[in-house]
Amino acid sequence: MKRIIDCKMWNVPVRCIALCACVLLAVSCGNSAEAEPKNVKPAEDADKLTEYGTPSVTFDSPGTDSGVMLQAFTWESHKQGGTWWNTIEQQAESIKQSFEYVWLAPCTDSLSENGYLPRELNVFDSKYGTESDLRAALNALAPAKPIADIVINHRVGTTSWGDFTNPDWDVVKGSDYRAICSDDEGYTNEPSFMGAVPLSMRGAKDTGDGYNSGRDIDHTNTTVQQGIVTWMKSLKDMGFAGWRYDYVRGFDGKYVGYYNAETDAAFSVGELWPDNYSVSGWTQKFEAWVNATSQELNGTVGKASRVFDFTLKGVFNEVFGRSSGAKNSNYGKLADENIFFRKQPNSAVTFVENHDTASTQKHWPQDKNDLGTEYAFILTHPGVPCVSAEHYFTSGTSDCIGGKTVPGTTMTYKNHIDYLIALRNQCGIQSDSKLEVLKAESSLYAAKIIGDTASVVVAVGEDPASYSAPEGFSPLYSGTNWQIWK
Repeated sequence: MKRIIDCKMWNVPVRCIALCACVLLAVSCGNSAEAEPKNVKPAEDADKLTEYGTPSVTFDSPGTDSGVMLQAFTWESHKQGGTWWNTIEQQAESIKQSFEYVWLAPCTDSLSENGYLPRELNVFDSKYGTESDLRAALNALAPAKPIADIVINHRVGTTSWGDFTNPDWDVVKGSDYRAICSDDEGYTNEPSFMGAVPLSMRGAKDTGDGYNSGRDIDHTNTTVQQGIVTWMKSLKDMGFAGWRYDYVRGFDGKYVGYYNAETDAAFSVGELWPDNYSVSGWTQKFEAWVNATSQELNGTVGKASRVFDFTLKGVFNEVFGRSSGAKNSNYGKLADENIFFRKQPNSAVTFVENHDTASTQKHWPQDKNDLGTEYAFILTHPGVPCVSAEHYFTSGTSDCIGGKTVPGTTMTYKNHIDYLIALRNQCGIQSDSKLEVLKAESSLYAAKIIGDTASVVVAVGEDPASYSAPEGFSPLYSGTNWQIWK
């Protein structure tokens, strides 16, 4: 979540998140045969890998061990009229053919319809659907691993600014706010209740950045810690396997590691979106945060989390431009060794866009003409790739482009993504596979990625087909400004 606007609730001034866009009506998913490119040459080294590219070939589905995640919602999926979990259930069979992890929207009661201002955590009826609908969707996605969107930096009150209920974490309206950080703005802005309690009945200072849309939760409070663990375990009982942590710049990373360890998370990724973008500066912040998630707390060694690679997203924006039809420039920046996934590939979740950067929020969008190129990059490179629903789903509002054609190919974006995931899977490309940069010039980037069973060469640039791949590699799949050899 990102944007904040002013609004009022219960005649109490509260700051709310502006929540935005792309109603998805259905995911039209093809079978694995449909995921084959039509503009590729037959493989010459079929002894090393299934022969991709010939239209008669049907490759094995990547199944649920592909190591790729789908963000299975957009900023306004709740506008389906409470049927979004039904949509996921209906499309689960095809989704789990390509994705190991499926990141779902916040699923608890919330002041904001998108779920990012949680209120009663133990109420699982939301604008996305009922609790029973959610359970049905989770069951249908198995054995893919559903990832819950965990919003624990902040909460809102039930009838006023800070009266938490269900669970209350020992908060008592007007007398006990020790679950809320002592430097929260609620103590100033609500003088009749929060502002009336003494310092001794307030929590410790915030361990991260403040967030004035909701009350900042005091994670140093052991009652809060155990309450969060209990709630997250209830999510696991429903069928969730791991966590996407929202706004982790708002509290110390050691708490994420503690919650991961206490809930035995199968997967974890944090949204750490710093200000003042710079590749090396952000990478240092990501490294420090990942290290913090491994710290010990309460005698428990933290279970390390991954983090979204906003450094790569920033480089994509620089190379491909942020406006429609922008001219590409300096492809060599893709080889920057300071990009986080180059430093710690197993800790990086790479992505092209998400519900904040694109969709209808468009906080940090890029030229849509280059989306196919970027997926050719992240789905062949190290890191854990995350695919955006608006690029994979084929119907809904105008930002759902999964059914449109990738420039320079006859493939839809959905089939393009399915094919690249299948290629990644059969080559055995892992999050920590070895990457060798072969060329880094203003007009061309080329790299070899060495998988467990086969290798690929990927070139991105003004004329990638003119690049001479190393001996033993044959052309496999190409489009505007990119080409892959195997």
